Amino acid sequence: MQKILIPVDGSDYALRAVQYASSMVKSGATAQIHLLNVQEHLDGKIQAYLPLEKIRKIEAAAADEVLQPVKRILEEADVPYIASTRIGSIAKSIVAYAQEEKCDCIVMGTHGRGALGNLILGSIMNKVIHLTHVPVTLIR
Repeated sequence: MQKILIPVDGSDYALRAVQYASSMVKSGATAQIHLLNVQEHLDGKIQAYLPLEKIRKIEAAAADEVLQPVKRILEEADVPYIASTRIGSIAKSIVAYAQEEKCDCIVMGTHGRGALGNLILGSIMNKVIHLTHVPVTLIR
C-alpha cells in the first residue's frame, strides 16, 4: 500500500492537494493518506507572557483548526486517513515525518494562505523538494 503524505496549512492549495490525493484513492489506488500540519514554535519571548502549557494549547488549537476541513473532505469521500501534527521547522518536520512513516510520496500545494503565506510556502516547498528523497507532487 502506498503512503501519501499531504502537508496541510489551511490554504486552498492544500485543500486541492487533499482532493487530488482523495481522487487517486477513489479511483482505485491502494493508498493510505497521511495529513500533517506543522505549527512553528511559539516559544521564545512569548514564554515571558504565557506558561508553556498555554502555548502548547494554542499550537494544538491552531493545528486542529487547519485539519478539521481536510478531515471533513476525506470523511465525506469515505477515504481513510491518519492526521498528525508537529511543532517545529515546517520543511524539516515534513521531511522527517515522510522518512519516519516511510511515505512513498508527498503531495503539497504550491502556495500558502495570503501573500506572505505564498512566499513562505514557496520557500518551504523548495526546501522540502531539496531535502526529501521521495517524489513530490505539487498542486496548483
